[in-house]
Amino acid sequence: MKDKVKGLIVGLTIGSVLSGTVAFAAGTQIEVAFRNLTYMFDGVEKAPTGAKGFIYEGDTYVPLRFMSDSLGKKVTWDDATSTIWIGNNPNQVVATYTGGTVTKAEFDVVFNLKSLLDSAFASSKDNIDYQTSVLKELVTNRILYGRASEADQEAAKKSAAGQVSAWKQQMGSDKFQTDLKNAKVTETELQYFLVGSMTATNYLKSSVTDDQLKSQYDAALAANKDAFTIASVRHILIGLTDPAGKALRTKAEALTLAKDIQQKLKNGGDFAALAKQYSEDPGSKDNGGLYADADVSQWVEGFKNAAISQAVGVIGDPVETEFGYHVIKVDSRSVKPLAAVKDSLRASAEQAQYQQFVEKELPTLIEKIDLGQ
Repeated sequence: MKDKVKGLIVGLTIGSVLSGTVAFAAGTQIEVAFRNLTYMFDGVEKAPTGAKGFIYEGDTYVPLRFMSDSLGKKVTWDDATSTIWIGNNPNQVVATYTGGTVTKAEFDVVFNLKSLLDSAFASSKDNIDYQTSVLKELVTNRILYGRASEADQEAAKKSAAGQVSAWKQQMGSDKFQTDLKNAKVTETELQYFLVGSMTATNYLKSSVTDDQLKSQYDAALAANKDAFTIASVRHILIGLTDPAGKALRTKAEALTLAKDIQQKLKNGGDFAALAKQYSEDPGSKDNGGLYADADVSQWVEGFKNAAISQAVGVIGDPVETEFGYHVIKVDSRSVKPLAAVKDSLRASAEQAQYQQFVEKELPTLIEKIDLGQ
């Protein structure tokens, strides 16, 4: 070639290709010609900031990192295997935490499983915050798995196997396998993920003691004496509007009708019959106006106060709420014992411990997260 620079000797290494600098490769010397090259990407000119391209034996060589960056592909160098990765590198460490690491391949498996298990996946999969939350969940499950007892781990394995079996039966084996294939995961990977998640849950359950639950129960009652109060209450609702919002009567008219019904009941009228005739609460009018053994905390303020304070067995004065006027009779009232609320308290305690771990301890255990594309 006319413009060939005679006698120019350069050495090449993987490092020089990645960084764009010139270096010598042991035992390799080649004669090349540098050219002032112009690089156009979809009509836009871009230029490398470091080394120039050159021609050797009819082939044009350009810095690899410049080309990959210009094409929107991340390039990484794996020194252990002398491998250049352009784009996705399954061996890239995306998280480092006390006691372990997570590779891109491991993260991708869990992330792909979200397409099967998480209804929010479709709208969130490209969100870096969502991706980070999935990665932190994986790290959390690994750490808690390591802290769990062998019994909790074995219980999780049985539960995971049972869950997979149930899905197969429900969906049909062929569809189950097709869905896994579409998500680019295997049945073994799915089961491994479930074991990790279920073991973390089992660990949290085992960490909550009966003494803790008793303390939580007592604290709730100390803060609110009606925290666990239940009541069986009958009522007849005289509303102000129909379900479509159309006015039925004025407040004065509703109160007059409610007082009339109250008097009928005091005179011995049948509550169930009067509820069926007058009540405008579709949830109770056909069963005598009764809400049996209900948590009083679920009701609106005026109704709740009547259920708590009104004497049992007495037909009270009409009570006003945003729904209208209620004629109320409290059939019974009691406080749930610890045994009756232990499951809900345990669930609350487990969630609190999980949040405590994620918000306070996990950040001190994660050394690095790198999900850069």
